Order: sequence, then C-alpha cells, then structure tokens
Amino acid sequence: MVKSNRTISLMGKIFYDLRTQRNFKLTDFEKVGLSKSSLSDFESGKSILRFDKLDAALELMHIEFSEFEYFFNNYHSDYFVEICDEIEDANYMQDTVKLKAINSEAGKYDNEQGNRMIFLATQNLLYGLTEREEVEVTDLMFNIEVWSYFELSILSFVVEHLNTRLTLSLMKDFWKENLHYLKVKKYREKIVQIVCRAAVKYISENKYSIAQKLLEDVNIALIPYKKDLFCRNMSRFTLGLLLHQSGKTAEGKAKMESSIRLFDELGLPEMKAYYQKIFDESVKN
Repeated sequence: MVKSNRTISLMGKIFYDLRTQRNFKLTDFEKVGLSKSSLSDFESGKSILRFDKLDAALELMHIEFSEFEYFFNNYHSDYFVEICDEIEDANYMQDTVKLKAINSEAGKYDNEQGNRMIFLATQNLLYGLTEREEVEVTDLMFNIEVWSYFELSILSFVVEHLNTRLTLSLMKDFWKENLHYLKVKKYREKIVQIVCRAAVKYISENKYSIAQKLLEDVNIALIPYKKDLFCRNMSRFTLGLLLHQSGKTAEGKAKMESSIRLFDELGLPEMKAYYQKIFDESVKN
C-alpha cells in the first residue's frame, strides 16, 4: 500500500521532534545505515523509510517502535487498521453480521485500493473468492514492497488463496529481510498467524512437508520470544494438527487439546472457540 503524503509527512515530523528532543544529529544515524540526505527527506515528508531502517533509527535513540507508533496514533487514527482489527475480532467470534456490514461498506468505495482489499478480505471470510478475485488478491500481495500492519492483516485473511510459490517467497523474505517486524508484538502475532493459516491450508491439501517447513521456520524465528505464549501456542496447535492429519493421531490430538486449554488459561475465550472448531472438524474427519 502506498502511504499518503500526509501520513509520510506526519511520520517524518514525529521522528524529527523525537530526534531533536534527544539531541541526535542527522549524521549520528549513519552508523545504522541511514545517510543524512535520506533521513532529511524522511523528516521533510519527501520519502518513506523501510520498516527495518526506521526501527534501527529508533533503537539508536532508545525508543521502542511501539512507542513511536503511539505518538503517531495520537495524531492520526488509521481507519484501515481499525477495520482490520474489527474483522479479526468478528472472524474469531464468527460474527457474520459484523463481517457482512464491513463487507457492504467497503464495497461502496472499492475503487480505492484500501477499501478494495478490505472488501476482498471479508468476501473471502464470508463466501470465498472467485477465480478472478483470487488472481486480483495474488497481484495485490505480490506488488507490496513495504509491509505495514494493514497489509499483513489483509494477507492473514487471504493467504490460503495464494499459490505455493508466492507464499513460500513471501515467507522467505520475512525471515531473510524483515525479522525486525518480530520485535513489535502485534506484528509478530500477525506474522505467526499468517504462517499458521498457510500451514493449515497445506495440511488440508496433504502437503505435509510444506506445512512442516513453514512451522519449523516460524519456531526458529520465535526462539528470542520464549515468553510469547500466544504466538507459540498458535504454532503449537498447528503442529498438533499436522501430526494428527499426517498419521500421528494420538500425539497430534493431545497437542491440540493442550493448546486449546492454554488459550482458555490465557483468558482468550474467542481464541479457544476458534481453535476448538478447527479441532472438532479435524477429529471428526
């Protein structure tokens, strides 16, 4: 998604205020790979920084990305991000009335790319996608260069419609170039969610080796975040599903049941219900 000039300008202004308040010079950021000119362009709203570069610059100033995001949201509430969170909640709660309302509203303005992506995401959750819509979704995901929380959210809703080559390519890029995303909790949760949903798709298609590779990679990426029980539990449940469907029925069932109990213990009834449904369908089949 191409960010608006207003958004870029606002991000640059906030960064400038933080930098000058903490007495950092433009040249101080050369040590993290940012030239004076590129940072100046960012602060003046002429260009956007890649996520990893922005995160490295903030880290140099001892500022958490979530803190920067908080300052940004004080000025600017991202409508699309809020809608994606509503879609996620409705999906977990299986609230089709809410999903239909969002789908209908986005459909009125789907000549704009953000609304079009929201329309396609809710369309998929409600009814599935036509072949033409699948091609459109694939093109949209393929052409994203900078992943914000919005694009990651959309990907999580439609990942099962991407072809294997594109899915694996996206995951490879995340682990190779975008590990900085994992430092931010909500980005980490979204990426793990994407991987797990992709793995569930491949499990349903009996492509167990692909699902196993996806889960192995995400578990390696999660090693520095051992206290993140939520992300690790999503991965653990999906591994249980893989084991169950690939022949290790008892072991897989026990792992899934344990994961469902943990969601309950974490005080996440909607997650418990969501994964309970997947469990019931897999055991029944």
